[in-house]
This record gives sequence, C-alpha cells and structure tokens, in this order.
Amino acid sequence: MNLVGLWKIRTAQQFDPKTLKLVDKNVEDILADESLDDDEKQMLYAKFLFTEDGWMKTLLPIPENAPKEEIEEAVASGEVEMYDDKTMVIEKKAWKEEDGKFKYDSGTKGEVLGEAIDPWMEITETDSGIKLFTYVLEKVE
Repeated sequence: MNLVGLWKIRTAQQFDPKTLKLVDKNVEDILADESLDDDEKQMLYAKFLFTEDGWMKTLLPIPENAPKEEIEEAVASGEVEMYDDKTMVIEKKAWKEEDGKFKYDSGTKGEVLGEAIDPWMEITETDSGIKLFTYVLEKVE
C-alpha cells in the first residue's frame, strides 16, 4: 500500500448508549444527526495528507464565519499554516514505514512501569483503507 496522498474520513467511532460500546458509523450518517452540534461534527471534515518527505498533515476547512483578519494574523504569527486558500493545516506529525508497517509519531512521552513509551503508533490497513485514531480513512488522491 502507498500511504502518500490525501485521505478522508469514511467512518468514525461513536459511543452507542444502547450497547455501551464504540461503534463505527459512516460520516454521512453522523453529519446528518441533528442531535449533534456543528462543533462536534467539524473534525469529520478533516483530511489527512501523507507526504513523501514523511509528514502527516491534518487539514481542516476554514469555517465560513471565520474573520479573514484573524486568519491572516494567525498565519503571519506562524500559529496557522495554510494548505490552500480554504484549508488550514491544524497538525503536523511525522510518519514512517518500518518493517513493512506504517507508523506515526503520536508525541506521547513518558514511561510505564519504568519502561519508556514508544511514541510511534501503528497505522493499520483495513479492507477499505487505513485505521487512524478512531477513524477509517479512504484515499481520495
């Protein structure tokens, strides 16, 4: 599998109060759920760009109601990186292929029972794409 390219969220895990378990739901179904507010849905519009030089960039559309001046100030200060004129990079993490497995740097630090935590988390392949965090992603480019 070639990880390099643009990926979008196909399914996301949500808590099911009937079963008390996390279940995978299609993004379209979650976005259509009127009981959720727009802030809860915003991350579902994210895309993930895996670059050849080893970066995984999380891309998010700029909210339509975001004041242009605030965006320009955030870019000028280095707080925000723009991907294109309608999309910002909200996070950038290293990724690599090691022993035939894809991994990303979670940034987790510390130790458990005296052992250092490995910050490199595996990105698993699924029938329809890859599993990242609580999402299944499908390649779009």
